[in-house]
Amino acid sequence: MKRLGFTFSIFLIVGLATHGQDNTISESDLYGCWTMERVTRENGPKKRTYTVCDSVDRKTIGKYRNIIFRAYNKCEFPAAIQDVVCPVIYQNVEGTWTYDEKSGIVEVFYPKDFKKEFWDAVKEEYPEMKIPNPRMKIKFRIVGLENGKLQIEKNTPNKVYN
Repeated sequence: MKRLGFTFSIFLIVGLATHGQDNTISESDLYGCWTMERVTRENGPKKRTYTVCDSVDRKTIGKYRNIIFRAYNKCEFPAAIQDVVCPVIYQNVEGTWTYDEKSGIVEVFYPKDFKKEFWDAVKEEYPEMKIPNPRMKIKFRIVGLENGKLQIEKNTPNKVYN
């Protein structure tokens, strides 16, 4: 009988300890600068790893692969700006972001009215086309966060132009 009581108490303690652990990632866990690691074949086109900027050698990664999540749904990321003189220039822009803790989905949006003249011309040429404002830059699901590495699965297609 003592053995049964001992076994029951072990299961009870382990069960309570496991139940007490909260493995969800909160919005505040995402605050800060994240740099995307280079894509490898084993990751495929949809899986990405982001590392905390402080722990990454910027020369090997490049400065155009980062995103900064801030409080109040603000974020900063580099965006391609086309110009007549220089075809592609990267400039940091302040966008917005949302995070759903239950699903682990993060959505990052360009600033409202980003490239307004361009999208107005597209809308004029294709009036039936629905162009959201602000436009989405990326949507992904967080798979895990461990040791300063954020594992994600992209939910948006790869785009040539931002």
